[in-house]
Amino acid sequence: MMRQRSRLLASLGLMERRLKGLGKLCVCVLCALVLGACSSKKVTILEPKELSTLPQNANYYLPQDLLEFPEIDSKVLQKDYLQKFFAPWLSTKPNPNVDEVFWIRPSLLKARSWGINLKPYSLQERQKILDSMQLDLYPSANKKAIITSNTSIRAVPSVLPRFSKRDGYPFDRWQNSLIFSGTPVRVTHYDSSRRFAHIESGFVYGWVEVRDMAFVSDEDAKRIMQWRSYVMPNKDNIALLDSNNRFVTEARLGQIFALKNQTTDSYEIYVVLRQDNGNARISTLKVKRQDFSPFPSGFSQTLVADLLTQLMGRAYGWGGMYEERDCSALVRDIFAHNGVFLPRNSKAQAFYGNNSIDLSKMPPKDKEAYIIANATPFYTILWLQGHIMIYLGHTQGRAIVAHSVWSVTSGKRYENMLGGVVITTLHIGEEHNGVFRRSKTLLERIGAMSDMTTLYQAIINQ
Repeated sequence: MMRQRSRLLASLGLMERRLKGLGKLCVCVLCALVLGACSSKKVTILEPKELSTLPQNANYYLPQDLLEFPEIDSKVLQKDYLQKFFAPWLSTKPNPNVDEVFWIRPSLLKARSWGINLKPYSLQERQKILDSMQLDLYPSANKKAIITSNTSIRAVPSVLPRFSKRDGYPFDRWQNSLIFSGTPVRVTHYDSSRRFAHIESGFVYGWVEVRDMAFVSDEDAKRIMQWRSYVMPNKDNIALLDSNNRFVTEARLGQIFALKNQTTDSYEIYVVLRQDNGNARISTLKVKRQDFSPFPSGFSQTLVADLLTQLMGRAYGWGGMYEERDCSALVRDIFAHNGVFLPRNSKAQAFYGNNSIDLSKMPPKDKEAYIIANATPFYTILWLQGHIMIYLGHTQGRAIVAHSVWSVTSGKRYENMLGGVVITTLHIGEEHNGVFRRSKTLLERIGAMSDMTTLYQAIINQ
């Protein structure tokens, strides 16, 4: 009896050990399946061949027979541009639509986000930012002001970044735009610290640091709006110094300056400075005449090509981060020289002139053929969701574009790193697409195109 009992216990022990082993095996298999499903796939960073095979010089793509544009009254263009530029001073009240002005509010508490330490913001941290906006008090101000230093416009009153994923650099979703010194704005609100003021400009809303702007009296605003002659820098990042050789601000492509006097070799331009009391003071600076051109410049493909060539290779700057340009900032700054005041958003730019052509339903091959046959080199912009490009022409049956772009994805594994202002085809990265794992090309994603020359004509005829 004792022997049978011992055998029974031994059998039960063996069964228990086997069950434990099977359990461990099941757990291991389950872990492998979960980890395999949840682990992030490795992405291979590539340098696209097109950057070395396509000349990165916009002048190379100029057509042999340059277009002769009809003569357009520059005074009409300037008047239209300045009316939009000074719009915040011409209005009398802040925009009452809180949802439109503070469009970021719905995502603050709902969307998960990461900060500079690659850790997600807690709900309490995001609530604190929302509370600092004091939206129940909006609008708490209504004053004319002017930007006195090239600065960032933020979606929230904070310099902290917000990435939508841990590896979301450089797409800081709280970075809205860069705004140039000399831009007229209307201050409509303050955050709880009063470090930030919420402003309306002619092209974007957002928060700026108070130290980067100055309040303008009605008398000074009237004087500034009466200035009639303007110039623009014909190269980027010109340091402007005062008579004591001290840095005042930086002139950038796409920026306008009112002209006071001129000599054979210099311009005397107006600048508005911030005084210690926060109010504006009008001053003047002398600059080299060779570095500036009358605004607006004449229409020419050569002009656009020269400006683009200067910016080739410049780093990508999401929302003007680090004072660089993203896709829409590049388009906006280039065509400002022709006297066109474009919106900040790429989609708004494409549909701004009510002259866009819908390409979304065309097969890719037909779409590219249509672009080549109908687009104006250096003056047609091509839009796809979240991106915009300038058409330069074509080579070997493929459309060529200039754009500021971070990267283009191929398949599920490849990221074609571009990182700034480049010239590419609309097929960039296509060679790395797989049969079953592929991403749509730029060509496939293009939704519309718009010709700037017809927009100019519309401004003249209005």
